[in-house]
Amino acid sequence: MTAVRIRPAVLEAAGDIAALALLRRAAASEQGPAPAEDDFGRRFAAWVRAQAAHRTFWLAESRGQDGASRPAGMRLPVGMVGLHRYERLPSPGEPTSTWGYVGNLFVLPDHRDGGTGGALLEAVLDHARGQGMARVVLSPNGVRAGRLFRRAGFRDARELLVHPLDTVDDEPTPDLDELVHPLDQHPLD
Repeated sequence: MTAVRIRPAVLEAAGDIAALALLRRAAASEQGPAPAEDDFGRRFAAWVRAQAAHRTFWLAESRGQDGASRPAGMRLPVGMVGLHRYERLPSPGEPTSTWGYVGNLFVLPDHRDGGTGGALLEAVLDHARGQGMARVVLSPNGVRAGRLFRRAGFRDARELLVHPLDTVDDEPTPDLDELVHPLDQHPLD
C-alpha cells in the first residue's frame, strides 16, 4: 500500500473538481454501468461551484506504485468525502449553531482496507470540531461503511423521524429504521 495524503479540495480549481468528478463516477459505477454519454462532468462542475459556500470536500491522493509511468511527484486521486454544513435557525438568547452531514465517502477498491477511509473521515471530524459544529450525521450505505463509521464514534440516532412523502397507500409501510435518512430530517430549531 502506498502513502496517501488527505487534503481539502480546492473547489475553485478545475483539477480538483475533475478529481472529485472522476471519483464520483467511479463510485456510481459500483452500482452499475453509467450511460456512455452524458454531460456529467459539466453538470458536476456546475453543482460543485453552486454548493461551494456550504460544502467542503477532501481528497485522498496517492503517489501510486513505484515505477509507474507518471511524472515524479504526481499524486493520483484515490478517495474523497464531503461535508455539507447546515446552519440552524437562530433562537432568541441562543447562539447560532451549525451541524454537518457527511456524504460521498468513497475509496477506490485498490486503496481500501489500508486506512484511507478512516483518514478521510478523521479529516471531516477534525474540521467539524474546529468549526464548532454541534453534531455530524450521516446515512451509511452498507454494512462495510457502517462498521467504519461506528469505529469512528458514530452511533444510531433513534430520535429522528421521517415522513415518506412518496409512499403509495396500497404499499406496506416499511419499518421506521429503514426510512431514516439525515437529509430528510432538517432540525427546525
